[in-house]
Amino acid sequence: MQFDHVVQVNDLTDQSIATLTRKQLWEGLVSRATAPEHYVIGLGQYELDWQDDKRLKRSLELPGLMVEDLVTFQEEESVHYEILPTATVPGGNLTMTIEEPEPESLFVRFSYCARYVDEIGEELPYDLFVQQAYVAADIDTIQIIRNRTIEHGANTQ
Repeated sequence: MQFDHVVQVNDLTDQSIATLTRKQLWEGLVSRATAPEHYVIGLGQYELDWQDDKRLKRSLELPGLMVEDLVTFQEEESVHYEILPTATVPGGNLTMTIEEPEPESLFVRFSYCARYVDEIGEELPYDLFVQQAYVAADIDTIQIIRNRTIEHGANTQ
């Protein structure tokens, strides 16, 4: 299953919502990888192993399974997650890309390629359910980034 969607970060028409800078958004997307306890529901133990300054290998204990992924950072542009396949985890990937069609008008494009352990066909309601869950989690990601940025007293202009 492949799909992508976009989440608006800054609404320049609504002054009641703090505007995040590209740097703040980038730092939030990085924190999603480096501090998964704030973003992953049901996360148990986890380990982070920096491969170099742009690649991070993670082991995440989730309910009923262990997931390993490789996270690649392209400075202030994108974060790419590659889930390493195992007998119980089919693998897949996610790329989060910052888009800025005009100054301060920030969006994040979430692009998914999900695989299944068992072949389940091309178009199933299951795909729609998974997509809806990803969209909800991605909206939450942006809200968590916004809340954590404000909580830490970062400048929002």
